[in-house]
Amino acid sequence: EAMSDVHKCVLITVAHWLGFRPGQLVLDWGSGCGHKLSWAKMLFDVDGLGVEIQAEAARWARSHSAGQFCHADGRNLSWIPEKAFDHVISYASIYHLNKEDQCSVGIQLVKKLKIGGKAFLGWNHGPVMNNWEWLSCFKQSQKFV
Repeated sequence: EAMSDVHKCVLITVAHWLGFRPGQLVLDWGSGCGHKLSWAKMLFDVDGLGVEIQAEAARWARSHSAGQFCHADGRNLSWIPEKAFDHVISYASIYHLNKEDQCSVGIQLVKKLKIGGKAFLGWNHGPVMNNWEWLSCFKQSQKFV
């Protein structure tokens, strides 16, 4: 339960910052067991799609959490429609990738946003791209188009 409380705190902060509104659609990359999308549904009445590489976590989320959850390698998001989500969130997940994959996934996630949509990629701890590397990644994003 303590971990659920952590996810609740993070979700509330991010949801207020991004401006979640009832009926909006949220993509959670690295959704784990679905805690953040469950809190998002309960507190902000948004709908969500979680993408999770760990099969057991995705299976648990499908049975116990609010939202739709897919077991998939999130490095390839071509199966998810572009411009379909109001918000994209990822917390403590992207840092598991190497820098090239972080950039590629970041570009793909931005493409999933509707015009005016907002993204939060947080707790990028460890060997991750710094702000300048992210800026360079997005400036050179034509290679991912």
